[in-house]
Amino acid sequence: MSDEKMKLFTVGPAQMYQHTVDVRSRVVPYFRTPEFSELMLENVRLMKELVDAEESAEVMFLTASGSGAMEATVMNCFDEQDKLLVISGGTFGERFEKICEIHSIPFQALKLGPDETLTGEHFEKYEDQGFTGLLVNLHETYTGQLYDINLIHAFCERNHLYLVVDAISTFLCDEYHMKKYHIDATIVSSQKGLCLAPGLSMVVLSERMIRERVMNNHVKSLYFDFKDYLSNIKRGQTPFTPAVGVCFELNDMLKYIEKQGVDNRIREVKERCDYFRNKIAGLPIHLPSYPLSNAISPIRFEKDIAMEFFQYLKDEKHIMVNPVGGELGKCSIRVAHIGDLKLADYDILLAEIKHFFGM
Repeated sequence: MSDEKMKLFTVGPAQMYQHTVDVRSRVVPYFRTPEFSELMLENVRLMKELVDAEESAEVMFLTASGSGAMEATVMNCFDEQDKLLVISGGTFGERFEKICEIHSIPFQALKLGPDETLTGEHFEKYEDQGFTGLLVNLHETYTGQLYDINLIHAFCERNHLYLVVDAISTFLCDEYHMKKYHIDATIVSSQKGLCLAPGLSMVVLSERMIRERVMNNHVKSLYFDFKDYLSNIKRGQTPFTPAVGVCFELNDMLKYIEKQGVDNRIREVKERCDYFRNKIAGLPIHLPSYPLSNAISPIRFEKDIAMEFFQYLKDEKHIMVNPVGGELGKCSIRVAHIGDLKLADYDILLAEIKHFFGM
């Protein structure tokens, strides 16, 4: 099976755009140069614009997956004296829990079941309980739920918390505003909404988080000490060798989105999302009732046939969707709406769904 023939309806890695593939095909240059510094400083500017951050915010570029950026953010912004609230409604929320456990940071988990919608009532017992920060995967990719940022923001404001958001699978798929919701740290990764190769993660920090937390935290890490990254990014560099090729891909994509307009970018993803969801009406599948991101449609089957369908698409039709692990693995798959996909591509996928069900 040729990878070139595989069509990716996956949330990451996503179906790359040809201009990204072209950038990726070039020889990776040496990076300790004024030219690379200029490119990285442009990446800083564009990233801050796309997450709607304050001008005083800073961006760190980590050669790591999103999980590495999650861990680096927690260990640089909090310590054993803190008390964190983790919204945990799936495997990625659980990952924040594990990070807190490893680094001996006290926390409580606001647990949600696989079909449970986050509401204001969930926060009631956590009011005035001495929390200092809140960690959330705003789009819990495991279930597909998009949490209500207004609820989260309001709780953090009432309780004077630092807000850390893993925006990896909501970035460039749904509206996102650091300034409006007083978000102190935003975590983004290259292979999802940006549709780049994996290997690069970005952390955008508010001036408040840098001044009050990062600069006063003694991090026991060589590679993940944000103070080192903050010092180096002022000259457009990173303290260690970055994923140079992906940095060039990032610059190309950020300029492409700047020209397109971020609102138009999100509208494009939503159009594919709405088209697919409207077309599956009447099929023996359904979507959960909680709020969903434009990034993916978490399909639920009436029978435990999810892996059979996944294998059918992958092995016989060269179509890749996201399987689901754990509790939902038998009955659910996820269809992404990001990447270089057209409505006609969804028609092909829909035809295969109908064929699988003998329709």
